[in-house]
Amino acid sequence: MPPRYRLTVISPDRAIYQGRVEGLVAPGVEGYFGVLAHHAPMVAELGVGELDVVTQQGQRTAFALAGGVLEVTRDGVTVLADAAEAAEGIDVTRARAAQARAEGRLHSRASDTDVVRAQAALQRALNRLRVAHKSRTGGTGLPGAPKGS
Repeated sequence: MPPRYRLTVISPDRAIYQGRVEGLVAPGVEGYFGVLAHHAPMVAELGVGELDVVTQQGQRTAFALAGGVLEVTRDGVTVLADAAEAAEGIDVTRARAAQARAEGRLHSRASDTDVVRAQAALQRALNRLRVAHKSRTGGTGLPGAPKGS
């Protein structure tokens, strides 16, 4: 039986997940990284991407993250996410609408468009769609979507 540790994923409005896990892979701002039991203490900044978790029962579960901080202590791992959604809870229709709005802002070329903000919104929407699709199909993401976007 692999060693396990406590994982807590918290967004600004609620706790998203609490439980014992075998390991996780998280989207760091400089690339994805893994955490297994007995990992050295650390703090890492998270980017937009998928938090992939292997639960105590050996099941995989995924969360769409939009930034935050991950802390590893000897007591477990805490993810303080700017925004987080469990894959099965993602509203695909709403995510597609957010994608369309962001793409519309980027293509409008209006002088008052905050391009950086629109690009970030598009990245978050595409991440939510990729995580939802992967969860529902058991696949690796949306066809044609760049990995890690």
